[in-house]
Amino acid sequence: MNRKLLACSILAAALSGSASHAQTTLNGGGSSIAFPTYAAEFAAYTQAHPTIQFSYAAVGGGTGQTAFLTNNITLFSNPPAGTLTYGTVVGSQVDFSTSEAFLVASQLTNPATGSYGTTTVGSAVDGPLIQVPSFGVPIVLAYNEPGVSLTLTDNQLCGVLSGKITDWNLLDSAIPAGTTIEVVYFSNSSGASFLTTQHLNAVCNSSNSNFPVLPVPITTHFVASSGGVFTTTNVPLNFTGAAAAGSVTNALLNTSNSIGYLSPDYTSIAPHSSNTTSLAVASLVNSIDGKAYQPTVANTTLGLANGDPDNSSNTKPPANKAAAMDPLNWVPSIAQTLKGYPIVGYSTIDLSSCYADAAAGTSLVSFLKAEYSTASYKSIITNNGFVPLLNSAAAPYVKSVENAFLSNNSGYKLNIDNKKLCAGLQGR
Repeated sequence: MNRKLLACSILAAALSGSASHAQTTLNGGGSSIAFPTYAAEFAAYTQAHPTIQFSYAAVGGGTGQTAFLTNNITLFSNPPAGTLTYGTVVGSQVDFSTSEAFLVASQLTNPATGSYGTTTVGSAVDGPLIQVPSFGVPIVLAYNEPGVSLTLTDNQLCGVLSGKITDWNLLDSAIPAGTTIEVVYFSNSSGASFLTTQHLNAVCNSSNSNFPVLPVPITTHFVASSGGVFTTTNVPLNFTGAAAAGSVTNALLNTSNSIGYLSPDYTSIAPHSSNTTSLAVASLVNSIDGKAYQPTVANTTLGLANGDPDNSSNTKPPANKAAAMDPLNWVPSIAQTLKGYPIVGYSTIDLSSCYADAAAGTSLVSFLKAEYSTASYKSIITNNGFVPLLNSAAAPYVKSVENAFLSNNSGYKLNIDNKKLCAGLQGR
């Protein structure tokens, strides 16, 4: 072979090799309270699949949903200062979002068919929206009051978070009277606020709270200009807002006599989270069984398995195609538990049905299968204080999700990148 032919052969081989090892980056964001878990899972997936990278911005569950529904990548590529991020955004597509706040009907143009958005963004291009549970989550009451072992009743919880109770002495008589409780809350749109206000909605009333609206509005904003628990003009004087879990954690660590709602992975109770801090967490008294529970993995699992029927929905996965097409039917909702830890829910993932890059759809299917069933991913989840889906009351959802969206075993033709479903669609 002459030198010219040899050079051409080498170049062709190099080009062939580079094509077969093309990188795909999946851009996502949303939940900040579950950021350490998702970041660790993405790192594990890339280690096993080197051509697949992830980017993730912990902008809060509500903002993550907005970014996905509008395909607005700038909400992830240019997040607020201090936002925790993983990887680097590549391209202009939002491939997925996460949140502990499940979508509501007003966010979809037709929930029954999973339709959303406009003709340029949404189901007309991407196919029906898919929303599925990821893992179980407790919301903890973290505090910075050294030497205190705190247990809160519903009345105390409602009192503190509504501004009715402002003195630590009313929570622990050993603390001098006049010690102000400094409440830290999520000022951004957050799934943590959603799960917290969902529980407050079930247990707070006019005798145990100063909330201006009862029942307490269920919202991704604990304090908002409209539709929130308070408005921005009448926030109690002892309340301080911080955007996303990292900032809430720092505010609690740097503010004496403070308390706020958070997730276990930013506190002392997480078994092995990369973000574990010295923050203590309160035990909460379950008002139905009368017992106090720490938000351990075991007690969260117990709570997820014992949702109060009067304050729960979607306890079973959809049983037919018509029900399966509605994304609102796919996330269990638990506002109060009969026993176990009382503030629990699920982190969710929002996906498109159709992806322009086949590797994106294939990888998201593969990722979810691994997260649900692989021992190493289950360890990541439990080490951060959360509950793997297969270990929770939502275990039946795993098989249903796999049959309906990760394959076509259901026969519904709703699975990601199904050829018939996605025919003629550009894809996300």
